[in-house]
Amino acid sequence: MISEILKFVHVVSGAIAIGAGAWMLFGALEGKLFKKWAVIFLKCAVVASATGLLFPSHYFLPTHWVAMSAVYVSVVAVLAWRIYGLAGIWALLFALSTMLVWCLDVLVVIAHVFVMLIPTQPKLFLIIMESVVILLFAGFGLFIVKRYRYSQVEPMVRNR
Repeated sequence: MISEILKFVHVVSGAIAIGAGAWMLFGALEGKLFKKWAVIFLKCAVVASATGLLFPSHYFLPTHWVAMSAVYVSVVAVLAWRIYGLAGIWALLFALSTMLVWCLDVLVVIAHVFVMLIPTQPKLFLIIMESVVILLFAGFGLFIVKRYRYSQVEPMVRNR
């Protein structure tokens, strides 16, 4: 019973985090901070990662590493936003860390779908799919860095 509740919370919070992250990062590309979506994204991403670590397992799986990494990178986003107010380089760190957390959430979903729901697929197919996702998010991260200008920080800070 508790395992089913944990699984439900994990799946729902992960889905909400992915949706809110997409919307929030769309705003970041425009130089705006959608505060409500950022809060929803960060809370749901941390809940999804934390609940993912609570599933019983005899081994420390790659998904556990990803979940732990997502929690630590979320801390960087919260520090950049709440402590440093997205001033200077912290706006770029916020955008990159939220993008990385979003990427890690998507990778976990892909791993769950291919390993648990489609167990007959070869592992090479999973590796290729996750490599494509990593390359897409790396390109997205480079786009964020390229578009980053100090002038973009102003609207984000005023929109807090």
